[in-house]
Amino acid sequence: MTTWLAWGFFAVVAGAVGVGTGLWAHCGLSYQLAVDSFLVTDAVLALVFAGCGVPVAWRRPGNPVGWLLLGGGAAHAGTVAALGLLALGLGEGWAEPTLRALVTVALACWPLGLRLFIPLALLLFPTGRLPAPHWRPVAWGTAAAGVLFWMWCVTTPHPYAVGGPVGYLRVLSWPPLEPHRTQIDLAGIFVPMLVDLAALVLRYRSGGERLRRQLLWLMLAVLCALPWWPLGMSAAGLQVLVVTQPLAMAVGILRPELFDIEWVVSRALLYLALSLGVIGVYTGVVLFVDRVLLGSFHLGGAALVAVGVAVAFHPVRGVLQRLIDRLLYGDRGDPVRALDRLGARLRTEAGLDGLLLVVRDALRLPYAAFRLGGRAVAASGTAGSGCVVVPLPDPGTDQAELVVGTRRGQARLGAEDLRTLKVLVVPLAVAVRATVLSEELRASRERLVSAREEERRRLRRDLHDGLGPTLTGLAFTADAARNLVRAEPASAEHLLDQLRGHATGAIEEIRRLVEGLRPPALDESGLVVALTRQAERLSHRVAGAPLAITIDAPAALPRLPAAVEVAAYRIAAEALTNAARHSHADHALVRLRVDDSLRLDVTDNGGPPTTPWRPGVGLTTMAERAAELAGWCRAEPGPEGGRVSAELPLRRDVPDAQTQL
Repeated sequence: MTTWLAWGFFAVVAGAVGVGTGLWAHCGLSYQLAVDSFLVTDAVLALVFAGCGVPVAWRRPGNPVGWLLLGGGAAHAGTVAALGLLALGLGEGWAEPTLRALVTVALACWPLGLRLFIPLALLLFPTGRLPAPHWRPVAWGTAAAGVLFWMWCVTTPHPYAVGGPVGYLRVLSWPPLEPHRTQIDLAGIFVPMLVDLAALVLRYRSGGERLRRQLLWLMLAVLCALPWWPLGMSAAGLQVLVVTQPLAMAVGILRPELFDIEWVVSRALLYLALSLGVIGVYTGVVLFVDRVLLGSFHLGGAALVAVGVAVAFHPVRGVLQRLIDRLLYGDRGDPVRALDRLGARLRTEAGLDGLLLVVRDALRLPYAAFRLGGRAVAASGTAGSGCVVVPLPDPGTDQAELVVGTRRGQARLGAEDLRTLKVLVVPLAVAVRATVLSEELRASRERLVSAREEERRRLRRDLHDGLGPTLTGLAFTADAARNLVRAEPASAEHLLDQLRGHATGAIEEIRRLVEGLRPPALDESGLVVALTRQAERLSHRVAGAPLAITIDAPAALPRLPAAVEVAAYRIAAEALTNAARHSHADHALVRLRVDDSLRLDVTDNGGPPTTPWRPGVGLTTMAERAAELAGWCRAEPGPEGGRVSAELPLRRDVPDAQTQL
């Protein structure tokens, strides 16, 4: 439905323009007279406004910008049709009231398009909504200015160049302003345009990457028309230049990534500022020197002034280029400033998302992300079609990369962008590494808490299911023995024997629980003695030849952290248990070495495995114990037998860790 409505609207506009221009040609009137009567101007504006409004209303029917453009085209088409009928009426001698009505319609239509529909479309561009609720006064002010301009236009006392009477609303004109009508007409067109340009700059500074690209198209259109006003271009020509605005709005809404609009706008701003500056300075200097020399300033002097102005503006060009590039491309031309901004963000303890936002703002990029091992760990913005991968120079981070998206319309980043990124990746790598370590520490703490809670759950289960019933049975048996001690001494004695057996079992259960928490031998005699006692227990196999176990350790081990002692004991005990149960070895060796870390090696002579070797739960537990202390543990078969190696760092600056339950 909206498609047919949009195209129907355009057909009406095109038909009205065709009727007006056809009647004009039918009357044999000249092209110059059509220009002087603004027929050409209004016809061009009507077709361009409607032609740009159709695709926007068709593709984005919910966006009022397209319908406002169509309304602007219809307004100018109404003026064209009225002028064509006016020419026909003048040629055929129509009555004056009819001619005055046509003039009034012609005067009343076009201001609605140029100073009401189009300014409102500029405010709503590109989303179809005001940027914020506090912009509503601006919208109402724009509408009020459009109404005032409409009243000013319809009260003109001057007839059209084609001839005929003035409009009916001539009586509302204010005579004191009539001598300045031309200037007021130009100001009514371009002063609001300056306001719109200022609004665009404000929205550009606070908008996202896509919004900025869309606004740059409109800013380019305003720049195309604005410089001609002080150079004395006619009002008709200036109005025709306004057609760049609906073209820019259509492209900005439908195809904002058509090409590198930032580069185009930056060069347009640069050369516009340089041109206006050169003209202004040259004119001022020539007038001043001519006044000083009392009119004797000649052509050679003017040439010298021109050369001087050109030389003086050469460094100015560099300054302007840097300012404009900073506005459009951020700090890519000033890596030190970008690095300073990154350092300021790092001092605020911003996360990875905050750092990526600094990178995007510094280079005006649409997307940035950190990847570790090919997996994105943080991202900011929306990824486009092109991305550039910059490795982070941090050997401690596995395949750390900074991924940035290219600007829309650019196939790749420029040399200045890459140079700035190379400066930023060094502190970014440190920040990423610190963040990764922080996450690993957090995960480690979570694992420790989980392990502590699991240990507490195990203790509760063992006490409740094992020791609890045993102690309850002791209490019942003691009560029964007391009841029978006088009546049936023999039965009471039997119950006391059971009571002693249960008590012995409870003591063994308590020893088992204590052993599970931390072997008492570690505190009583040290790691070497504890391993020696464990070796004695494992040397007597239930079935099969005995296993001779040798402990090779320094004569006096230094004081080890409690956590390292427990981990080394558990790893060695598990390795010896596996050798005793699953191998045919008759000898095993436990070797301990200490420097900056505790090195543990457990080997046996059981020969190569006869079946494919696969690590089980015990070996996984050994590796986890070592990893908890930032160490490592590896188990592998060899030609002579199994081998388990582990290395546990010794952090002598950290107090001994005690098991907390």
